[in-house]
Amino acid sequence: MALSEKLNINPDKIPNIKLGLHVAQVILVLTIFILEIILFRADNSKINGNNGWPFGLCFLSIPAWVYLALAPRYERTRRAANPNVMLVVDSLFAIFWLSAFASQAAYNTANSCGAACAVSKAIVGIAFFETLGWILSTLISAYTLRYYQQNGDLPGYEKIGSHQNIDPDKAAFSMAPHDEEAYAPINMDDHHDDVHNDHDNRPYDPDSYGPRPIYEAETSYQPHHTSSPAPHENPFDNSYRPHSTSPHPDPFANPYSTSGGAKIYAPPANDDYDDGHPVQFPSGNYDRTLH
Repeated sequence: MALSEKLNINPDKIPNIKLGLHVAQVILVLTIFILEIILFRADNSKINGNNGWPFGLCFLSIPAWVYLALAPRYERTRRAANPNVMLVVDSLFAIFWLSAFASQAAYNTANSCGAACAVSKAIVGIAFFETLGWILSTLISAYTLRYYQQNGDLPGYEKIGSHQNIDPDKAAFSMAPHDEEAYAPINMDDHHDDVHNDHDNRPYDPDSYGPRPIYEAETSYQPHHTSSPAPHENPFDNSYRPHSTSPHPDPFANPYSTSGGAKIYAPPANDDYDDGHPVQFPSGNYDRTLH
């Protein structure tokens, strides 16, 4: 009978349980680190090996967490996650934190905490739970080693990320179709060379599109205009046309000329400007409105 059946443990939950224990250990150690700094700065408190050892162990535990929590979870680093080494590391740090707990307790007994004895006692209590966390993770590593000896792989770690081994063409965000015709060839050319239209063989005839170019559409503004526009009228002439029924003048004529016909506003010459007179608007038809 397998060990997991004897202990009624689901092997697939082992990675999450182990990770949860190490996360709790990190939180406790971070609290110890902060309290040790407060203790160092307290009045009449001594800094010696009894409280220096728990403070230094906070940094020494970081490589152990990286190896124990992360190495088994990834396929490329899983070969380095030897269950025998994991059990040794967990057991070693359980002993380290047990000694750190005893060292901080001896620091209090020697009355070296000065004005921060309450902080030092809090460190002792947290170090106890930190030691308990390492003991539990050691038990999980012992189960992992036993499972490895019976089955040849780590419990639950081999299945991490296995659900991602799918066809990339059928991924959730793939543009490929997801039905049974996902790999059917796509005919990109629906036209056949033997099909020709009669009008395709005719030469280009510009007169077939009408007597006037397309750009000469009736787009110019014509206020109150009642007569039909003259042929070949330039739509880009922005000159103002008064209320008249006469055809539009020559678009190439000079708009500033003095001859008859519609004219746009021409600015006065520089000689006509007089500083002594009040400002006046130039003459023009200001009654024009847009309807």
